[in-house]
Amino acid sequence: MIPSIRHLLWLAMVFAASDCQLTAVEPGTFFENKIRPVLVTHCYECHSADSAELGGKLRLDSRDGMLTGGESGPVLLPGHPEQSLIIESLRHNDLEMPPDAPLPESVINDFVKWISLGAYDPRTDEPPRATSDAVDLEALWSFFPRKEVAIPTTTNPEWARDPIDHFVLAKIEDAGLTPTRDANPRTLVRRLYHDLVGLPPTTAQLDAFTAEHNRSGGKATERLVDSLLASPQFGVRWARHWLDVARYGESNGDDGLGRNATFPHAWRYRDYVVDAMNNDLPYDRFLSEQIAGDLLPASSASQRNAQLVATGFLAIGSKPAVAMNRNFAMDVVDDQINVVCTAVMGLSVACARCHDHKHDPIPTRDYYALAGIFSSSETLYGAAGNEGLTAPPTPLHELKSVWNESTENEASVDRTASPTFPESYSAAIAALKPTLHVRFDTAPDGLVAHGPASYSASEFATVKENRFVGKLDQPSDSYSVSFWFRNTLGNQVRAVTAYLFSRGKMGDSGLPGDHLGIGGNHKVARIGQLFVHSGGAVKKSVVGASVIPAGSWNHVVMVRAGEQMKVFLNGQLEIDEKLKSSVGDNAEFCLADRSDHFSPLDGNVGEFALFSRALTDGEAIKLHADSGQPRGIAPSRPIGFAMGVREKTKPVDCKIHINGEGSKLGPLVPRGTLTAYRTRDGAADSDLNGITIAESQSGRAALAQWLTDPEHPQTARVMVNRIWLHLFGQGIVATPDDFGVYGARPTHPELLDHLAERFVRQNWSIKRLIRSIVLTRTYQLDSHCDAEHRDQDPDNQLIARHHRRRLDAESLRDSMLAVSGTLAYSPQQGSAIEDVDVLINWPPGNSTDLHRKSNHRSLYLCMLRHAAPKPLAAFDLPDAVGVMGMRENTTLPTQALFLLNSDFVVDQAEHLAARLFRDEPSDERRRAQHAFAVVLQREASEFEVTQLLNLIQRAGDAVSPQQTSVAEPTMKAWASACQALLMTNEFRYVD
Repeated sequence: MIPSIRHLLWLAMVFAASDCQLTAVEPGTFFENKIRPVLVTHCYECHSADSAELGGKLRLDSRDGMLTGGESGPVLLPGHPEQSLIIESLRHNDLEMPPDAPLPESVINDFVKWISLGAYDPRTDEPPRATSDAVDLEALWSFFPRKEVAIPTTTNPEWARDPIDHFVLAKIEDAGLTPTRDANPRTLVRRLYHDLVGLPPTTAQLDAFTAEHNRSGGKATERLVDSLLASPQFGVRWARHWLDVARYGESNGDDGLGRNATFPHAWRYRDYVVDAMNNDLPYDRFLSEQIAGDLLPASSASQRNAQLVATGFLAIGSKPAVAMNRNFAMDVVDDQINVVCTAVMGLSVACARCHDHKHDPIPTRDYYALAGIFSSSETLYGAAGNEGLTAPPTPLHELKSVWNESTENEASVDRTASPTFPESYSAAIAALKPTLHVRFDTAPDGLVAHGPASYSASEFATVKENRFVGKLDQPSDSYSVSFWFRNTLGNQVRAVTAYLFSRGKMGDSGLPGDHLGIGGNHKVARIGQLFVHSGGAVKKSVVGASVIPAGSWNHVVMVRAGEQMKVFLNGQLEIDEKLKSSVGDNAEFCLADRSDHFSPLDGNVGEFALFSRALTDGEAIKLHADSGQPRGIAPSRPIGFAMGVREKTKPVDCKIHINGEGSKLGPLVPRGTLTAYRTRDGAADSDLNGITIAESQSGRAALAQWLTDPEHPQTARVMVNRIWLHLFGQGIVATPDDFGVYGARPTHPELLDHLAERFVRQNWSIKRLIRSIVLTRTYQLDSHCDAEHRDQDPDNQLIARHHRRRLDAESLRDSMLAVSGTLAYSPQQGSAIEDVDVLINWPPGNSTDLHRKSNHRSLYLCMLRHAAPKPLAAFDLPDAVGVMGMRENTTLPTQALFLLNSDFVVDQAEHLAARLFRDEPSDERRRAQHAFAVVLQREASEFEVTQLLNLIQRAGDAVSPQQTSVAEPTMKAWASACQALLMTNEFRYVD
């Protein structure tokens, strides 16, 4: 962007956003997100009802306590931060609070802003002492079983479309209000696109929906919702929400010594979450795989690999340096306990590491019961940048192309040595009556050798660039071949590693017939895998799954039975598929080559047998069993690696660490879970208060089962609240990561339980719940309302209108790519750092920029901790150090400066301008109208068109006359106007 016209962008922003006002700060949300957590973490220990000794006679756990103050008087004066003692204390000007060190300036600024806005504080009741005998049961609401509540009655039941609407409407009517109007189709379609797939609709999509909505109303909305839920982009959008909770990052972040090690394999966990969301993996299964996927049964290698990758949830956390840290192992465990408890149950249990929880009913014993589970598991995070001071290196999960639980150990046999067969092997082959059997310990009878070959009793026939040709007694659609082979050529050296057998006319370039080979680099998906190709008019291949390592001896049986093709590898069925025959009446075949002499085998063949019939499965397997050789394939190179966890050889219980220090140990605590759960009548004898863990197991599988018990009171509530938050902008519980005593109370507790019950009954389906919610009348309300609504319900806790929400960092970037026409919708493969295992900022001062330009969705950018992608960093991106169920929503000057100066935004503006010229090459007014349609999905008024063209004229006049092309100033001026449109509130807000 040229400096001389930048000031015009500010004018353009004012004109283009003339009717788009910024949403006012909602005091309730601000307090819950910014103020309460700081007070709980840093102040309650000394200044609450739970304090062992009340510091300065000051209570900070209620509004009255702060207004009354302590020995020094009131600590805050609403509306006047400069006169509030708490601000002076936080700045350590006179009094010092907290005493150890001042809080970050950003936190202090939050308190200044809070007091300036009137110091809204909903804490009207004295908080309970959770560890006392007189426990406030209401404060422990999330520990109680869910209630099955009746759908409430309302005065206007026709308004509702779903039971959800009845719960919401009842609250609105109780407050003496009515819901605002329904959103118009244009607003609704934009909202649905952004909420479900994180992208704006195109003009064509918006127009099509509007027309269909005018014809069929709600049915059109249902069809649109179903199509968006089925889109691959849904998984990209909703995976990002979970990755915030899972504290996903592709590097460790600052370890306390200034080092930041890459996590080259973390991206596999990202892709796992995308697939899980797109496949609507039931939430209970989703959780179980992340906590104990390595312990769950699997039916295939791909499923096994996915479950191993899923356990990365427990391994991708940020870790402190091991240097001079005797508590490193417990720090890793602490992160795992925190992510499981906060993400799944909405409870922070971290402070119970040192002492009984100050406000939630979590004793230290419960913390170390959980710690025993994770201490009995081995965390696999990799090389840690190959820096031992950061973390001791660990193995990683090896992902395999073949896996079978019953033969897992057999599959690890060594086949590099030549096989030695029992004396009875030839007789066993003869018993099946082959038409030809050649051992290849000497020159063969019945086959013609083309090219020189050597023979021995140990290596059989050694071949290279040669083959053995023979002929069946008569053509047949059914036949079988059995032989041993060794391929000594690397699997990625050529397009096809080797052809092992062909039945087809020799020299026929059309390749009619059956051709058995090993895949090479022509198709990455079949490298090292057996395949059978039927040539001629059929031109189809069937492929196995096992990767055959170079240099290994293997036994293969190929069985053609009419149109059915089976291949057995080392005594196991490898291929079983329909494959039309193109052999015709040809009876020729060759061994160790293809019929047209392409990619011959470089290695050995032995014990070849030809059968003029299709062998049965039992016979094919017996051919291998009688060889005396083990089943399965040789150890193959893994197809990839993944972070995760696995069982330790000997699980152990954990001793209490007094004050959290590993050098001071207390009593041993059996592995287990939290024990504060209540029955409906308030008794503390819930069936959930305890699990059984086998002595030989870590307990992760039992923990996963406990968490996903349909009766668990928190698991479903927490997740449905997270889903509601992402669709409405605020949760039913305003603190999505804190369902404890000091967390917010649900605004609609009956609705929360209704949603949780529904979620569990409907097989924990995330997509189904989302569909139900977005089709409600409540979700489809307009975000505009009258003054009465705003005055009576400024925080919109009644949900009588929709929240007006700003696009998050990823949606903003993706939307710019979409409207500029440069977005790559396909998933990005891997990561920019998948081959980089280093410290990204070491030595000090030598920071390494590992980010790469990409037009893929923002989810696929390299998410390095403390080194975020520049196009996202300005807009409240989580730091990925802790669980982040709800992002901050700041409005800062740096955000506007980013939009003005960012190379990425400038590039997209230029691409957008070029797109407008392609679509409307001659008519400027139509091009201006088209700009509004593409960017803002609406028609521009004549006034707006005129203003935009005036801006372009002024921008064009400001361009340097030294341009080399007459068209260049015009294009740059249009790019400036496009950048202005991309910077508008109307583009950056959902409603």
